[in-house]
Amino acid sequence: MRANANTLRLYLIVVLVVAAVLSVVGNKSHSPFLGWLSFAVFLGAVLLYFTWRRTTLRERRARVFDREAKTDETGTRTDQ
Repeated sequence: MRANANTLRLYLIVVLVVAAVLSVVGNKSHSPFLGWLSFAVFLGAVLLYFTWRRTTLRERRARVFDREAKTDETGTRTDQ
């Protein structure tokens, strides 16, 4: 099951916030492990960003503009 672009964007924001919180906590506690963990979470957010962008483009390309769908075939036209 694929997530839509809006859901992926929400996940991206949450992952970036988690990475920022881990980074601040790691720096305040002078913990190298939390520093590396925050960096790993940030790299996951970068991958999630590219997935979000691909999903957004795929959804945008899936929308088809059909000029004929806007016309009423049963009505009279001006050239008739």
